Amino acid sequence: MASTWRRNRLSFREKFVDACDVDGVVVRQYASSEAFVKATGTTGTTGTTTRDDDDDDDDDDAVPATGFTVWDASVLLGKYVGRERTWRRLTKKAREDARGPTTLELGAGTGLATLLVAAARGSAEGEAGMVCAMTDLKRVVPLTRMNARANKAESGGRIPASVAMATTTLRWGRAEDVERLPEAIRRPDVVLGADLMYTSDEGVIRALAATTMALVGPGRAAVFAACKEHRPESVELFASIIEANGFEVTRVPASEAHPDYPASNEEFELLECWRPRPRAD
Repeated sequence: MASTWRRNRLSFREKFVDACDVDGVVVRQYASSEAFVKATGTTGTTGTTTRDDDDDDDDDDAVPATGFTVWDASVLLGKYVGRERTWRRLTKKAREDARGPTTLELGAGTGLATLLVAAARGSAEGEAGMVCAMTDLKRVVPLTRMNARANKAESGGRIPASVAMATTTLRWGRAEDVERLPEAIRRPDVVLGADLMYTSDEGVIRALAATTMALVGPGRAAVFAACKEHRPESVELFASIIEANGFEVTRVPASEAHPDYPASNEEFELLECWRPRPRAD
């Protein structure tokens, strides 16, 4: 894809109207929630887990509007995690436990990052039991689900039928939302997040950190791709919170993410956030 992969070079139509195709993974995108509803007649639903949400304060949240288009960080994240050497390191515990790996993406939006990982690793030998979950606010989940279905082999997509895909709502900072997740995805091997720390709202960053820490178990990691041009101070706040709670944060230069997707270290970085295993006495 060379250096032309960056979406900041695209027109409005290419960013918000046309489908985005990355190595055969194709996702629909829209300029806003309203544009999505108008084009598809779809409204927000709760996804694969069903519940009645009396507390719908996310309906007025400005954040969901960002979830309907593809961001550069999602491409970078999906290609990095989908590399064999990265994947084997991140899913080592799953292999030790002799089970298929599970991923869960926070703020998945179009779902591109997870779909790239599923397409790259789902067809690999020994990954027949792979489970990929994508979460977002309820306005966004219908788009995530639509793109997930369209990219499965049954619909002519690249993701093998053996890969189980799940989409559901998940609000950051809500312990009850994590507890309501199906058991199969509540303790994923890898948590993913692309360009989630773009806001200056400290409360949002703290909520993201709380949910991340609730999901990541010992010996497992969360991997985030961040755009430094948005809110670098928010990235630092997030890292400081989880480090203060015992996580080890490794910063991976964006230039090392994937050879076919060159990225500037001044613009992007990848954070691997590991919860260490307990030390043996």
